Amino acid sequence: MYENIMNENITLEDIKISTCFSGIKKSKNNEHDLLLVEFEKEASIAGLFTKSLTSSASVNQCKECLHSEEKQTIRAIVVNSGNANAFTGEKGEETVLKIRTFISKKLACKLNQVYTASTGVIGEQLDPNRVINNLKKLSPYNFPNWLAAANAIKTTDTFPKIAKRTCKIDNTNIEIVGIAKGSGMIAPNMATMLGFIFTNANLPSEILQKILKTENEKSFNSITVDSDTSTSDTLLLAATRTAKHLPINKYSDQRLKDFKKNISSLMLELAKLIVIDGEGASKFITIEVKNAYSQKSAKKIAFSIANSPLVKTAIAGEDANWGRIIMAIGKSGEKADRDKIKIYIGDELVTTQGTVDKNYSEKRATEHLQKKDIFLTVDLGVGKSKATVYTCDLTHKYIEINADYRS
Repeated sequence: MYENIMNENITLEDIKISTCFSGIKKSKNNEHDLLLVEFEKEASIAGLFTKSLTSSASVNQCKECLHSEEKQTIRAIVVNSGNANAFTGEKGEETVLKIRTFISKKLACKLNQVYTASTGVIGEQLDPNRVINNLKKLSPYNFPNWLAAANAIKTTDTFPKIAKRTCKIDNTNIEIVGIAKGSGMIAPNMATMLGFIFTNANLPSEILQKILKTENEKSFNSITVDSDTSTSDTLLLAATRTAKHLPINKYSDQRLKDFKKNISSLMLELAKLIVIDGEGASKFITIEVKNAYSQKSAKKIAFSIANSPLVKTAIAGEDANWGRIIMAIGKSGEKADRDKIKIYIGDELVTTQGTVDKNYSEKRATEHLQKKDIFLTVDLGVGKSKATVYTCDLTHKYIEINADYRS
C-alpha cells in the first residue's frame, strides 16, 4: 500500500521533508521521532485544534499564529513524538517559542509562520535544545518522503497513515497528500490527533478554513476509540498555491466541487485508518443512526453507542447483547420513542414495536459480529436526520498498551 504511495509522482513543489531520531520517543530501534516540513515560499494555512482546556503549548501557540494576522501564511511545521509538552507550564510555552524562533531565523521568515505539534507523554518537560540540535543536523530527502513523515509522528501507532488524491481545478492538476497519527486517546471534539494535509491548489486561507471545518465534521469529528480527547489534537491544511488555475475567492465557487470531494474522501480515509489502528482493536465498527430528531441528536446517540465500554466489549467478545445498544440510546438523553426504535446488527433486524422482533435470529447476528467489519444501524423513527460514527472494539490488549505506555 505505502510502496505505491512512495512510487507515485507526488511532486508538491516547494515542500521539503526532513526526519530524524532525536531520542525524545523511547524506541528500541531508533525510530525517527522528529519531523520538519519546509515550504520554500509562503503557503496558505488553515487549522483546527483540540477543545481541551488543558491543551498543549504547541496547540496554544498554533492558535495564536492562525489568528495573528488577516492573511495567514506558513513556512514550516515542526513535529515531535514521544512528548506532548502539555501541562508543562510557562517553561513548556518557552520551549515552543525557542523552537519556533530557531526555525524562523533559519528560514528568514516571520515567527507566526512557524507551526509546531507535539504528541506523547503528558506532563514531562520537552528539552528545546535536544529538538534544536537535531533540527540543525537535518537535511531534506531528495523528494517529499511522505512515508518517512508519517512514521516520524507515530506514538503507539502500529502503522503509518497516509492518503493521496488527485483532481482538477480549471483543468489544472491538483495534488493532495495527507498524513495522520492516532491510535489511543481518540475522541477528537475538534479535528484529529495529529493530521497534516498538503496541496498545490491556489487557494487562500479563508477558503481552506471553511473546507477544513466542514469536512472535519464528517471525518475526524466522527471517530472515537476510547472517548478521550487529547491535549494535543492538531489538524493543519496547507496550500503551496503553485497550481496555475485561475484565482478562487469564494467558498461557493463551483470550480471547487471536485477539490472539496477529494479533500472529504482523503480526510475520511485517514480518520478510518486511525480507528482501524485503535489500540488493541480487532474490529472496525460503523454505527449509523437515522431518522433522528436532528443531525446533532443523531450524532450524539451514535457516539453514545460508540463510546460505551459495554457495547465495545460485547462486540470484542462477539456477543450479540443488543440490550447494551438500547442502554446507550437511552443514556444519550436524546429524543427517542421505545416503540419506534429499530436496531440492526448487520442486516439482521433485532427490535420492532418496543421489543425483540419475532423473526430475530441471534445466530445470524452473532455470525455478523464474527466478521472484522461490523455494522450497527439504529432507526429511531422520530425524524429525518442521520449521522454516521466510526469506532473499534475494546479488547484486553488496550489495557496492556496503556498500562505499559510509559514503561
